[in-house]
Formats: sequence, C-alpha cells, structure tokens
Amino acid sequence: MATVKKKPKLTLPPAAPQLDEKAMIAMIEKGGSTISSKKPPIKADQEDALKSFTIKLYESELAQIRAIQDNMPKRDRISMHDFIVTAVQDKLKRTK
Repeated sequence: MATVKKKPKLTLPPAAPQLDEKAMIAMIEKGGSTISSKKPPIKADQEDALKSFTIKLYESELAQIRAIQDNMPKRDRISMHDFIVTAVQDKLKRTK
C-alpha cells in the first residue's frame, strides 16, 4: 500500500504582542522629525542631462591623439574619451 504524506495544515501567523497603551501614547507625544534634504530638488528643466552620440574622426587625427597619449607617462595617461571631452571643454572656454 502506498503511503501518502499529509499536507501540513495552514495556520494563522503568530499574533503580535500586545503593546502598552501608555507606551504608545508616550511614543506619539515624543514625536520626531523627518529627514530633510539640504539641497533643493532640481527641476527637470534645470538638470544637465548626459547625452551620448557617435563622433567620426579621420584616422590621421586619431593617430595624432594616440601619439600624444603615448608621450604621456603611463600613470598620468588619460583615455581617448577624456582627451576629446577635455579638448571640447577647452574650446568652449576659449570661445566664451
């Protein structure tokens, strides 16, 4: 004869412990404060969003950038992306 396992009966979760009403009132009267942010929230139109795009450069320009990078010490070497971003920022500062 096959044995059948009995399913455990579902039971209610244990009851929450009864809290003292005086302690609850004391906690409510004690009050508290909310965490306030020190910076005002930035509105969507004020936010400077990061934008990604593709750039096309001539192979000779890339070779010049790589040559400049190769002349830098390895510990101070910056990536191609950082080099181009820095160049654009310098150009923007000069044109202002």
